[in-house]
Amino acid sequence: MNLLQQFVTVFAIGVSTLAQRLGTSLVIVAGVACVAAVLASMLSVAAGQTRMYRAGGGSDQAIVLPKDTTGEDSSDLTRERVGIILNAPALARGPDGAPLADAEFVMSIMPPPGIFLDSLQIRGIGSNGTQVRADFRIVSGRMLRTGAQELLIGVGAAHVFGLKTGDKVLMPGGFWPVVGTFSSGGDRTEGQFLADAETLLSAAKRTGFGSVIVKLASRESFDELHNWLVTNPTLAVDVERVSDYLLRTSGGQLVFFTRATYVNGIIMALGALFGATKIMYAAVRARTREIGTLRALGFGSAPVAVSVLLEAMLLALVGAALGTFIAWLAFDGRVVYSGSVFKLHVSLSLAALGLAWGVMIALLGGLLPAIRAANLPAAQALRAL
Repeated sequence: MNLLQQFVTVFAIGVSTLAQRLGTSLVIVAGVACVAAVLASMLSVAAGQTRMYRAGGGSDQAIVLPKDTTGEDSSDLTRERVGIILNAPALARGPDGAPLADAEFVMSIMPPPGIFLDSLQIRGIGSNGTQVRADFRIVSGRMLRTGAQELLIGVGAAHVFGLKTGDKVLMPGGFWPVVGTFSSGGDRTEGQFLADAETLLSAAKRTGFGSVIVKLASRESFDELHNWLVTNPTLAVDVERVSDYLLRTSGGQLVFFTRATYVNGIIMALGALFGATKIMYAAVRARTREIGTLRALGFGSAPVAVSVLLEAMLLALVGAALGTFIAWLAFDGRVVYSGSVFKLHVSLSLAALGLAWGVMIALLGGLLPAIRAANLPAAQALRAL
């Protein structure tokens, strides 16, 4: 019998005896499942936020901000500066020949009564606010009117905060009605309120805008737009792709959370690893007579060792797949609020990570028991018969 046949035979015998060791085998499956489920569920937060930042504001959109500002809540862009920005080259244009760009303003408001969360964001948009967002559509109700104290609410915010068309929100100057809900391809604005920019500036007693969102003529037009704007001494602005801006401004938080998740995953994996090692030692002891018989029949030590490792990997992969599936069922697509509204996302890459985590636990946990099985003298094993 060649080496490959020995590998297959020993592994098949080991798998056939798993039912006799069902309790201990399930411990490995459950331990790895817990590790994979926690890892996938926690990383789904970062994956969901990253997907939100990249949605809608793709590489064909750019944001123009006052120089050296930290975000869109600034009001340093005067109408004169906005007018210059709208005359920049490399901007996409609508059917009427007007540039597809929108001067916007973002401010924070207190959450509705009974919702104990951070302040919420309201975005003032102009006449081109929906046109620069290709995936924008009204889901229910109607579009807000120019000059009116009215609000639209994103579907994400509506889901989290329990608001709907006809509800009112306390704003500067009184209660503003929600006249409709909208979606925008899963981007960040789905977790915000929208209002008419001029009306919002007047109510907030502001005079300038915080940013200009532009749609590029093509994805390759960004460099031309960037050079034209940043070299204009009268503007003093910075320009970024919208997706890059969102990842930059929130990247530190995502990196910290991701690192903390991996630390937690490593700690849990160590516990599962020690448990797997102990259980695989017990499996080797339970298979002592079986291993001794195989060795006496001429089976080499390598097939025996590999069979132990493969058995550990099989159990770990089952556990990792189960844990990732549970995380997907429980969290994928779930709308949450964490400074912004977004959907958790258990992606295929997270599923692959969970499986890889399980394989790592199996390899490390099964290595020493596999070596013990390989070095088990046939005579000693047969004495147990």
